[in-house]
Amino acid sequence: ANVWNRPNIAGIILGIISNYILMPVLYFNEGGKESGMPLWLMMSATFIWLIVKGWPCIALYIGNMIIYACLIQYEYINPDSVIRMENRQAEYADYIFGIVCVVLIFGAIFKFQSRVYNTKKRELEAKERELMEINTRLEKANKAKSIFLASMSHEIRTPINAIIGMNEMVLRESKDEEINGYASNIESASGTLLSLVNDILDFSKIESGLLEIIPDEYELFSMLNDCYTLLEMRAADKGLELKLINDSSLPARLYGDEIRIRQILTNIMTNAVKYTDSGSITVNAGQKLYEGNEDKDMIQLVLSVADTGRGISEEGIKVIFDSFTRADEKKNKNIEGTGLGLAITKQLVTLMGGTIDVVSKEGEGSTFTVTIPQQVIDASPMGDFAERYKKRKSLGSKYKESFRAPSARILAVDDVSINLKVVKMLLKNTEMQIDTATGGAECLNLYQKNRYDLILLDHMMPEMDGIETLQKIKETDNYKNEHTPIIALTANATLGAEKIYLDTGFDDYLTKPVKVTELEAAMIRHLPEDKVIAI
Repeated sequence: ANVWNRPNIAGIILGIISNYILMPVLYFNEGGKESGMPLWLMMSATFIWLIVKGWPCIALYIGNMIIYACLIQYEYINPDSVIRMENRQAEYADYIFGIVCVVLIFGAIFKFQSRVYNTKKRELEAKERELMEINTRLEKANKAKSIFLASMSHEIRTPINAIIGMNEMVLRESKDEEINGYASNIESASGTLLSLVNDILDFSKIESGLLEIIPDEYELFSMLNDCYTLLEMRAADKGLELKLINDSSLPARLYGDEIRIRQILTNIMTNAVKYTDSGSITVNAGQKLYEGNEDKDMIQLVLSVADTGRGISEEGIKVIFDSFTRADEKKNKNIEGTGLGLAITKQLVTLMGGTIDVVSKEGEGSTFTVTIPQQVIDASPMGDFAERYKKRKSLGSKYKESFRAPSARILAVDDVSINLKVVKMLLKNTEMQIDTATGGAECLNLYQKNRYDLILLDHMMPEMDGIETLQKIKETDNYKNEHTPIIALTANATLGAEKIYLDTGFDDYLTKPVKVTELEAAMIRHLPEDKVIAI
């Protein structure tokens, strides 16, 4: 039984032989109920519980009780069937012998079981201590990773914020086409760098299992337009034709996580541009019926990206969605990237209840197809994307402020002076009065002297950080009387950062590098309505 790893079978065989054959024979030949046999029957029945597991144990025990009852009943009816002891002294001797043997056997069994139990207990306690130590080390490592990611996010996003912000002013104010071309290249390169940082932070969130899908209403054309515009110039620089065709009956407005869907489509389009050396990239936006959707308020949004690029081998397709892995790495070693884009894309699609498929052939190109369920908010047809895009482009894409607030006064606080300059330049056309402070102490001093309609406050500052500054502001009489809105404008974009800032008492949260549209939208949300002039 040990060789075949079948101990339960051995227990069943032993139980049948001893309890169903040996014990009945001994019962009739060794004195019956007036000897030590009842003790041996009891031991034999109890032994079944120790060596047999599962339903066979119950079946054997019930069989034992039936057989033992039959033995006693048969002896009662036919007393001569039992070979008795020679005399009463022999019966007592046999009974005492039975007690001693049964007690010794059970004592030895329980002693052995107790020893095994204590040994296992010590092993488990040692294992538990080891696991607790490992858990402590993991918690420290996780905390160190979080600190590192927060630091990396801050240290990298801070200069990117300056680059993108200052470049935005060049694009906004320069009339020289050549300079604007240089600025567009800077915009593209800084966007790529920011995308890499975001990929690492997103992967950290997904790895922790805490990345959230936050649905909201959005305009489908606007989302497709943003993705197309972002990759149009990059495709043109490689001499590639970028086309976006769509089902013109697609609903104009949907309900879903627009930011994540844009991220999914951008990741796939970016890969298509990277791995295509010549030819074209075709983006197709369509829809399928959502099964079981009787009210027709749901659709399956289908986004596919087909390229004429290098294609992917069969082995490459198997690992293409793995983290930090790139398909056919030797062949594509000159292609930039971390190997996280498609892994993140796959996770995001899954979180939204969708699917992603890839069809590819080496040397002929690849087609990625994403299907995501979305709720329909406005079923009006979106129309033809190409026509709408052409019309929008002809109107020009120059920056135009969304509001003016000449009577509003705000305070921007950041220990990096160029970040303050970026904020002032981005909001210049709004005509707001903007004061600046380079630290928490200076911020408190200005706040107690002046009345502000809003404060933009950085977090990671020396001496007194943003959270400490916020708490001290809230203790002042000015804040108690006015309740000035305070927005965290920080380079910390790690997992749970927004919740931390809002729970701490900030009224809103913006990350660097900040987009002028997001910054102006926050101003409109929190400035006094009577001071905002919409445009």
